[in-house]
Amino acid sequence: MNAYQKFSQLADQVTNEVIAQLEQGKVLWQKPWTSYGLPKNYLSGRHYEGFNAFYLNYITEKKHFTAPYFLTFRQAQELGGHVRKGEKGTQAIYWKIYEEKAGESAHEPAEEENARYGKRFVPFIWTVFNLDQVEGISFALPAAMERTEQQVIAACQQVVDNYPQPRPQILHGGSQAYYTPIPDRVQMPELKSFVSPQAYHATLFHELIHSTGHPDRLNRFTEEEKASRFGDANYSKEELIAEMGASFLSAFTGIKEAVFENSVAYLQGWVSKFKDDKTMIIYTSTKAFKAASYILDLKAEENKDALPAVAA
Repeated sequence: MNAYQKFSQLADQVTNEVIAQLEQGKVLWQKPWTSYGLPKNYLSGRHYEGFNAFYLNYITEKKHFTAPYFLTFRQAQELGGHVRKGEKGTQAIYWKIYEEKAGESAHEPAEEENARYGKRFVPFIWTVFNLDQVEGISFALPAAMERTEQQVIAACQQVVDNYPQPRPQILHGGSQAYYTPIPDRVQMPELKSFVSPQAYHATLFHELIHSTGHPDRLNRFTEEEKASRFGDANYSKEELIAEMGASFLSAFTGIKEAVFENSVAYLQGWVSKFKDDKTMIIYTSTKAFKAASYILDLKAEENKDALPAVAA
């Protein structure tokens, strides 16, 4: 089985899980960040990105692992331990970028955005194991962090205030929330129109994720989309990116799960699209993570050193 076949197999698996979750009234990416922070490789200290960040946290929640920290089979051995017999690992994706040569065309699927620029992304599938699946090592975990209501709102406002320059203009008034690319403006109802400050910020995060697609930022919009209004048919994937990205920002700041309930019915309407395009979840989650990372300026933060571990 080659790299693309393995990728297709993983896409089918993940899509089926997403559909099953939606049918139960749940969203797979609802809690992409635990109180321990972003999923990371324990040995290198590097955060997982894109689809891996969402999926590995989902696996952590689903299997009730202590923390979203993972190792490869070989890394566990390097630390003097080993994967417990019978444990099943989780697949993660590593993308290798190839420059397309003149006259060359890829016969395998590639992300449409990058194909336009002569680049081909080849997926490699890696298997990782949660720390709870490893024995023979004494792991030192950081303290889990829980925020009060005031701390959650303060964290939300900090995200908004620290949006990298140039920022979109945020105006208040009216009964609708939306982002318009041409004037680069986010329009929001007044705070008092929402059931809670958390609900207000969850909605604002959705629109701010949209704004990262502006040409001055991540340049995610096509010419066709620039001429349309958000919410039109052309924005199917863009709306999903905004939903996933907003969930990421909400979880990052500590917004409670109840705020997400209103989006479940909306997302259940996506089931047919997921069935038609099994790669949609992986590609859109990667773009959603990139958008949230842009707002949070995660790339500006250097990865911390690996967490301490000694053979037990």
